[in-house]
Amino acid sequence: MPPSEAHKLRRQVSTLSEFGKRALRSDDIDGLMQEATRLVSDAIDVELVKVLELVPGGENLLVRAGVNWNPGVVGHATIPAHEGSPAGYALHTNQPVITEDTEREVRFAIPELLIEHSVRSTVNVVIRGEDGPFGVLEVDSRQLRKFEQDDIDFLQNYANLLASAIDRVRIQRELAERALRQEMLGHELQHRINNMLTTIQAVARRTRAKSKSLDEFAKAFEDRLRAIARTHALLNRTHTSKIDIREVLSQELSLHGAIEGENLKQRGPEILIPAKQAEVLSMAIHELATNAVKHGALSVENGQINISWDAYDRGNEKEFQLRWRERAGPIAHPPVRRGFGSEFLEKSIPHMLNGRFERRFGSDGIECTVSFLLDKNDK
Repeated sequence: MPPSEAHKLRRQVSTLSEFGKRALRSDDIDGLMQEATRLVSDAIDVELVKVLELVPGGENLLVRAGVNWNPGVVGHATIPAHEGSPAGYALHTNQPVITEDTEREVRFAIPELLIEHSVRSTVNVVIRGEDGPFGVLEVDSRQLRKFEQDDIDFLQNYANLLASAIDRVRIQRELAERALRQEMLGHELQHRINNMLTTIQAVARRTRAKSKSLDEFAKAFEDRLRAIARTHALLNRTHTSKIDIREVLSQELSLHGAIEGENLKQRGPEILIPAKQAEVLSMAIHELATNAVKHGALSVENGQINISWDAYDRGNEKEFQLRWRERAGPIAHPPVRRGFGSEFLEKSIPHMLNGRFERRFGSDGIECTVSFLLDKNDK
């Protein structure tokens, strides 16, 4: 082997070793790619080197890193990823693509970016990732150059090292994000449990105060706990800290025999209610539905419940408002005995939701309004 060839080989091996060590330690993808282009440029004595990243959609390749390109190229310039370009052809064939003379190339069109930089000879090798190709490592010579097999092997090994480093960093970031999500879910779960326990304590105190016997207390308390549990089941099912009001309504009303299109009509936009407020609201709907079953619209054959809701701007906040209208015949005055339901609706909503509850008795039924400011953060 001639001394010059031996020296080149030693330099390439040293370059691979140097980059390999850094690739195992660093989690800076941009820095790794930029360092890769610099080391490749020095190792094979080619001025222009770049890393092309396949952008979402697969139609273009972005110059993600590079050395000795004109200002504004790295991070902005793109070339087509189809088979009509050298880099695109390498991607589609998954093989190195060599152009010894761009002026005589007939297999594909030379990108304008290479023409602007007076490139005459190029090599493109694929950066193969675990989940598909990341992109292409490309070296571009302004002089006519015949790239040897040793050069191609060196570039492909380098691209493979770069692909492994990118995959490693991607996996580490995904694991870190997953751990963060788990931590946030743990905090959210604890937060929900604390809120639920606070609500249960309040429900237990008021139910006990309004119950005439232990059996009455047990039945009422069990029903209300089930309403809370249903709300938490919705939260767990949707994997979010907010619930669509329509889901809260549909869940409670269907359990009490209200059927859309028959004895129930609902209308209103999609509004997401924060978990803590949804919990209290579901209790309010449970009480309204229970009252409707006992002596309201759901206790008579031709009864009808009409529900509408909306949210209104109040400065920097939004006020949620729900109207509940029952038609069930004459209910001209409040019931003689005021149970937990009335107590909850009239006192707990203002206290727990910092809102308002209004109820009007008419000649053919009742109309109730629940309104409160939506929490910006469910805390």
